Amino acid sequence: MNLFVRNIAESCSEQEVREFLQHELGHYAKSVTVHEIGTPEAYAAVELSADGPYVGEVIARQLQGKHLAGRALTASSELFDEENPPPG
Repeated sequence: MNLFVRNIAESCSEQEVREFLQHELGHYAKSVTVHEIGTPEAYAAVELSADGPYVGEVIARQLQGKHLAGRALTASSELFDEENPPPG
């Protein structure tokens, strides 16, 4: 199961994002991959070590609104939602 985190500040480094998410998610974060770092479209994909119905959404709600580099993160178990469609 994957979790997607958006609204990452352009000033953040890949290492900062990875360390922050690993700290916040603890043992639930199996791996963290950061995409398009340094751009307004930056996001992180987190492979969760938990499988089960709704686990990704529960974890996303806990992470929702946490601040990294002065910006409130958004998180969901879907890569894109109606408010954040894919660019292009």
